[in-house]
Amino acid sequence: MSERSIKNFIPNLITLTGLCFGLSSIRFAVLEDFKAAVVCILIAAICDVLDGLFSRLLKTQSDLGAELDSLADFLSFGVAPGILVYFGILEELAIWGYLAVTAFIVFACLRLAIFNLNLPPTEDAQKQGYFLGVPTPSGAGLILLPLIHSFLGFNWGIENPEVVAIYTSLVGLLMVSKIPTFSFKELNITVNRKFFLRFFVGFVVLVLLMINFLWQFLSVVGILYIIGIPVAYFIFRKNRLKKSSDNLTN
Repeated sequence: MSERSIKNFIPNLITLTGLCFGLSSIRFAVLEDFKAAVVCILIAAICDVLDGLFSRLLKTQSDLGAELDSLADFLSFGVAPGILVYFGILEELAIWGYLAVTAFIVFACLRLAIFNLNLPPTEDAQKQGYFLGVPTPSGAGLILLPLIHSFLGFNWGIENPEVVAIYTSLVGLLMVSKIPTFSFKELNITVNRKFFLRFFVGFVVLVLLMINFLWQFLSVVGILYIIGIPVAYFIFRKNRLKKSSDNLTN
């Protein structure tokens, strides 16, 4: 009985670990150690993936775990990145920077509330491999891009805080929009035995790139995600029109 109890706690402990990293990110942001703050949010994102993975593997899904996950996501991917972007770039805009960050955090809260409702259109999109709107962790990563670029010497965000304020608000709007974005949760990827070794070699290479070239890696991933938004929209719309056409034909 005690062994089963411990197993049931594992996903929640991972969620709380991610929450702690989200809180630590806020602390580092206030101390103006922005690189450490971004790393904390990245680790919180990894914890967010792992808690869901372990929950499914151990078959320990629960309402408590779902609510805890949403609260942790709100802090780690809503409040923490908003505060980080404010202190890192938008503070000099005073009230306008504050309003942009507040808008993002409010939209992150609304996004999680909408996702928790599990509305039928969202379920239908997920079955097809899509989210409706940008997920909160992805939104956090997107608003951090200007700050990450500054770590690489590209200070366009710091030099143009007004642009970052508008960009941050737009990302917030994307989170509560009905624009389809790619989701990999429902994809069942099978690896042929012939390509098994190549798959693991590719995975190891990606991990090594992330460890040794973290900011470049995150920047490329973020840009690819932005490019993927209109691509997902057009593919989703094309498939929907094709499905409607097939239904009319039948």
